[in-house]
Order: sequence, then C-alpha cells, then structure tokens
Amino acid sequence: MHIRDLKLFKGRKSNVLSVLTFNDASYWGADIFIATIFALYLTQNITGGTATHVGIIYAIYRISRAFFALPFGRFFDKNKGYLDEMWALVLSGLIVGSTYITLFFATQLWQVYLAMIIIGIGHALNIGSWTVLFYNSMTKNQRGEVVGVYQTIMQVVYALSAALAGFAGDVYGFEWIILAAGIVTILSGLAPLTIRTVFKQE
Repeated sequence: MHIRDLKLFKGRKSNVLSVLTFNDASYWGADIFIATIFALYLTQNITGGTATHVGIIYAIYRISRAFFALPFGRFFDKNKGYLDEMWALVLSGLIVGSTYITLFFATQLWQVYLAMIIIGIGHALNIGSWTVLFYNSMTKNQRGEVVGVYQTIMQVVYALSAALAGFAGDVYGFEWIILAAGIVTILSGLAPLTIRTVFKQE
C-alpha cells in the first residue's frame, strides 16, 4: 500500500488530507519524543546544562519561531498555488530532522542553543505551510469531522510518543531518542512528495 492511498477521511481530497495528517503526526510525534526527554538530555549529556538553560533554550526557540512566522506567511500568500507550501513541508522536515541528528553529537551548550534557533525556524516553516495546505484541502461541509479525526489521531500519537520516549530514554540513552526523532522527522518530510501532482494542478 502506497502512502498516497491512505484513506483516513471521507469525501473530496481524502488522500491529500490523509497524507498531510500522516506528515503532521510523524513530524510532531517526533517533536514530542524529544520534548519528553529534553530536560534530562540537556542536564545529563551537555556540559554545564541546567534547568535554567532548559528554560532559556525553550524561550529562544519560541522567539525564533515567532519571529519567522509572519515572513513565511507573507511569502506563501505572494506565491500562487500550493507547490511552494508543499516544498516548504519537505524542506522543514530536512532542516529540523538534520538539526535533531546534530544534537546527537552535541556536547556544548552553544551547540544546543544554535540548534534550537534553527529548529524554531523550521517549525515556523512547517506550521505556516501545513496549515495552508490542510485547511484549503477541506470542503466547508466536512471541516468538523476532518478536524475531529485529525485531533484524535494526533492526540493518540502524542500519547504513544511521550510514553515510548520515556521508556526508550531510560533503556538506550536520551541522545539515541534524539537521533531516532531526527530520522523520523526527515522521513515525514518526504510524505508530501507523494501527492505533489495534486498541487501542480492547482
């Protein structure tokens, strides 16, 4: 079975909505994987890492994400069609996934700070592009059901990711959780390529 043949929803563009949901679940499921163990990773694997640094790093990540959200949104508005959003999803998966993988090798605080700035940019790119694609692929009379199915899938994925991350972190080490999340994130970025022909027609 090919990923573009997924049928999680009913009606028009079911395959597009399904692939986008798969993309989002794997992308943000990997993020939950890391968020669950990040504080322990920073304090146990990074020289000088403390709870204070965890808070500052997350603040910087949020600022980075906020700073780039509007420019990305304006860029998507200026370009007709949805191919730019599709390629943004692919690029976001590559950027964020590759950055997660670099954290596997990180030993210094400055490396983590830089990585989280880049991840914030990548997340802003993902949110802006994915939201445009997903909500413009729905018809008005199916939005409630689509959002309901999407939320159900996402919350189950989040719950499983959090539980698995804690267990796997204890068994294999927190740095290996980050490496695994990086690989999953990169793979998530490939999913939209399976429906690129749909966006070429619009």
